[in-house]
Amino acid sequence: MKLLRQFVCAISLWLLLMGGTGCALFDRYKPVFNLSLHREVRRDAFAPETSLVQPVYDVMGRNEHFVSRFPIVDSSCFGEAELVHGDNGKWGLRMRLDRKGIGLWRQATGEYGSQTMVILLDGYFCGTMMIPPYDESGYLILPPLWSELEARRIASHVPSNYRKANR
Repeated sequence: MKLLRQFVCAISLWLLLMGGTGCALFDRYKPVFNLSLHREVRRDAFAPETSLVQPVYDVMGRNEHFVSRFPIVDSSCFGEAELVHGDNGKWGLRMRLDRKGIGLWRQATGEYGSQTMVILLDGYFCGTMMIPPYDESGYLILPPLWSELEARRIASHVPSNYRKANR
């Protein structure tokens, strides 16, 4: 009986350790500094029980915006990023779109041109921008919303987020 109890304890401990490290192992496969661009919508334009609209907040929980649940483009469409210095001392990003992203962006600029788009970072509100007219460059320029350190961190994770999303 004592041997059985020790065996059960050993198996329980092993499962606990494997489960604990397994969570940490799987975390490295999740995107971090994940950018997504959503169309801003009026809440009263949809039925109250709809799941097509979601509220998003800034990190302090103060500013509430209603956005379409599904992004126009997200990290799965950005192959690489470059920093762009803004006039306000903040930094923006110049995102290279892949083939899928170019198609989605072309459609969005045609359908929603000059409407407001909300930029989310890991699901939190960062800022807004107007959807610009489409150009053939294959790049999307995000407005200066971040400090240089934040922009560098976001840009450094763009390639790995792209790989994780497009396995």
